[in-house]
This record gives sequence, structure tokens and C-alpha cells, in this order.
Amino acid sequence: MKIYDFLIIGAGSAGCNMAYFLHKENKSVAIVDREGIAGGASGAAGAFLSPLPGKENPYNSLVNEALKYSLNFYQNLLPIAVDKKGVLRVANENFDKDKLSQNSMKCEHINSEELLNISKNFMDIEGYFYENAAVIEPIQICHELTKGCDFYNLDAAELYFENGIYTLEGIRAKNIILAQGVSSSLVKIPYMQISPIFGLRVDVKTTTKVPFNIHKSISISTNKHDGTLSIGATQERHDSSKMECLTTCDKCTFYVNNDEMKIETLLKQADALIKLEDLEVVKIYKGARATIKSYFPLVGKVVDYEQTLKKYSSIKNGTKIPSENLEYYPNLYVINALGSRGFVFGPYLAKILTQNIIHNEQIPKEISTQKLFYKMARKN
Repeated sequence: MKIYDFLIIGAGSAGCNMAYFLHKENKSVAIVDREGIAGGASGAAGAFLSPLPGKENPYNSLVNEALKYSLNFYQNLLPIAVDKKGVLRVANENFDKDKLSQNSMKCEHINSEELLNISKNFMDIEGYFYENAAVIEPIQICHELTKGCDFYNLDAAELYFENGIYTLEGIRAKNIILAQGVSSSLVKIPYMQISPIFGLRVDVKTTTKVPFNIHKSISISTNKHDGTLSIGATQERHDSSKMECLTTCDKCTFYVNNDEMKIETLLKQADALIKLEDLEVVKIYKGARATIKSYFPLVGKVVDYEQTLKKYSSIKNGTKIPSENLEYYPNLYVINALGSRGFVFGPYLAKILTQNIIHNEQIPKEISTQKLFYKMARKN
């Protein structure tokens, strides 16, 4: 029976990008997912690649560095699935005019009169235009990323480890990558507390030409290659202690009967930015994005929480133990909590984790598994 070098559990942006980079390292790769490639939140994503304004800090620096890398990556990977026309950011409660104008990123203010000269369909708004922004086709991208890898459409239930080999539903591999998003992890990782955030995306047809992406509290894409445009928003955060994601949002009883009201609200918000004429809703997507409290994504080797504290109980009192001395599950890695920026972070983080696994390059502290481990161990 074939033994893969790597088995990736989860075929969203995180898992598919990991498959791509590991395959480029000439590793044999298998991917499993119960919903298919990009069958969950990643396939439902608006897949907007936009900068994060504001004065420079560790999080927006990470986002904007990832954006620069990922834009170039996708354009080289599959140009036909990328529409790079920039984004107009309109001030809202989280990003007022000062925050949009006084930031470290290059942008151009466009007033309402100038916007009307670009398109008569703009409403009475103004904003800040960022050139380095795009929208991509997530499902096309994920299928392209997984070429050369084996895919298994199954629901992963139990993971076994014996004699240096992992087994999952008869599939055997030397290494495991956990990229399951909001789904329950097959391994106990108490310091990785995932919160699902429900997102809604509507693809529409319109005779209006939208010159670039627009973002306020919602996002409106430019007209894409297939003639549609996407309207999307993050709707609400779940309390992860009360709700476990066992399926995709389109099948979840929490959302089945409330489509009409949410879509109406989304289209009304879009109409306040630009008039979309002859509007026809083509398709509706729903998905729960995975995030943690700090909003930073998480990558690296999986620390065995209980065994490490059993060996080094003084960690609870603040004793510093070198990361290499912690107890880890053998050949087990995680890439998760990409949040609403799954396709911004995907290639950038996958490259970092691949370089760490194959070439032992260090993972930045802000996104490492060790950071969360230490935080929880000392808190408890």
C-alpha cells in the first residue's frame, strides 16, 4: 500500500496551498475533505485580496506582506482567475477617514465628483483607492493548486499513529497537515480555540460596469471574467464553545431559512455605494471562516499540551523553556485560523510552513503554535 509523504486534512485555501508547495518540493501528497476541493468556506469566500490600512503594527504588517506575495503568486499561477483592478475603501465605523488617510500604505483619495466622472452609477460617496488589490475565483484557484496531488472525498473521523506512520480511513502517510478550518480537529489542541465567523457572498449579473473593487462594511467586486460580480460580507461570529461546525453553512439548520433577509440587507448595502442596474442574483454562497481571538493565523508543529506540562510544569509559573525542547506530536503540523483573509494568507503561510518542514527555517513568532501554547499554559 502506498505511503504518502504528506496527508493534508482539509481542502480549503490553507490545505490546497500546502499541497502546492509540498508538491513543488517533490513530495507525494494526498488531500482529504468531506465537501470536496474548496467545498466549504474557501469556495464560498468573496476571495478579495485587499490591503489592511492603518498605522503600522504587527498584524497589518503581516497582512500587507502576505498580500504582496499572494497577488504575485496567483497572477503567475492562473492569470485568468485573477482580476487585479484595485480597491476603493470607503470610511466606516472601524476605518474612519483619519485611519484610511494616515496610514503606511500608498493610496489616492477620490472625492464624490471624481467618482461620478468614473461612473455615473456611484452614489454620493468618497474613498481611498489602493492599487494593489484584486478579486480571484477561489474554486478555480484551489483546483489549480492541487494538480499532481491525490484527492479523497471523505469525512475524516479518526487518525491513528503506529511505527512512524499515520493512518486515516486506510490512507497512510509519514506526515500530517491539519488544515480543517472550523471543523473539529482530529488531535487535541486546547490552546487553538477556533471561532467560526459566518460569511455570505452573492454572485450577481448587472449591466453596470464596476471599475474596481469597493469596500465599506461589505465588499463589491469589479466585473469578473465570467461577467458576474461578487458582493460579500462577514455577517456574525459564533461562540465556539456553544457551536461545533459539522457541515457547511448551506446545510446548517442555523442558516437554512434566513437567506432572504440577509441577502436583501447585503444588496441594500451595496446599493448605497453604487447603483447596480438590471440586477440578477445568480448564486448564493455561505461559509464559516476560522479565526482565533488575536486574529493572527496559526502555523507550525503541534505541541502536545498535556505531555509538555507534565514534563515542564514550571512553565505555568513563567519558566522559559526553549521551543525545541517542548513535546510535540510526531510529524504533525497545523495551518489554520486564516479568518476572512484566507486567500491573502494562504500562499504566504503555506510557503513559510513548507520551508520550516523541509528546510528547518524558523516560523515568525507571531504566528507560531508555541506562542499560543505558552499563553494558555501560563494563564492556566
